[in-house]
Amino acid sequence: MKLQARVAATALAVAGLLAALSGCTSGQGSRAAAPSLTPPPAGAAVAPASGRDAMMQLPLGAYGTTDGRSEMASQALRALITRCMHEGGYATFTRDDALNEGKRPDAATALPAGAFGYLSESVAAVQGFHPSPETTAAPARRALEPAEEGAVQKCMEAAFAQLNNPDTAGSELVGRLFDESLAVLAKDARVSAATTAWQGCMGAAGFPGVTPQGLVDQYHAAGAQAAAGPSPEELAAAKADAVCTARSNLAGIWFEVLTGYQKQLIEANQQKLTDYQQKAKEREAKLTGIIAES
Repeated sequence: MKLQARVAATALAVAGLLAALSGCTSGQGSRAAAPSLTPPPAGAAVAPASGRDAMMQLPLGAYGTTDGRSEMASQALRALITRCMHEGGYATFTRDDALNEGKRPDAATALPAGAFGYLSESVAAVQGFHPSPETTAAPARRALEPAEEGAVQKCMEAAFAQLNNPDTAGSELVGRLFDESLAVLAKDARVSAATTAWQGCMGAAGFPGVTPQGLVDQYHAAGAQAAAGPSPEELAAAKADAVCTARSNLAGIWFEVLTGYQKQLIEANQQKLTDYQQKAKEREAKLTGIIAES
């Protein structure tokens, strides 16, 4: 495998492991049966500014990753890897050399969130259903010699082993509750009505018979975004999706109802979630100590 390929693979691995270290829950675990929940009251549903912000601001988001927690985990990893490299004889190695994380996505151009393409019309018309290249490209990093990179890989493994949290019960609980909230959301009459309105709008725009998630999956199934960019068809579909999502208020209703269901699930599991938060605080204190000692 070429050096560039190894670096790219490392970047992907780092992104996933940083999310795990900072308490990220994907909500993609085993699908649990939806509990019996009461349809939450709905007010004047207002669509959040961006899908990325909305997902992180959900009630269960308080128990998952945040930009601050990710940054803390990143700093602790950099500190441990750099210390390990210095002990291995690489005296000029710096924290900037430790990780190749790539750039954080901009909220307005991040991947669609929710069961619909949550992008503005202007953004969708440029990037379709794919992330903006500007937010996924890794920043320039010093080229490492093969031997040096091999040492970095070993130091990285040791750092992850030191920071890895063997207690996964809390994160698994949050993931299960997120799955349950999505399962009951899919059966909510208000979400179904908004989705039907969205489908009518999309049909009038020339895209009949599609579903919100199916439309996104259709273009992702074709593979990675080509160098030439999204096809004209994808751009047209994404632009229509943005218009119809706003016109039907699908995003506003979707997030408002999901928030209501998640609040009920949190209340029903409050003690376990409180224990999980306490362990998360202890973990953050450990990361803070590692950073301070370096």
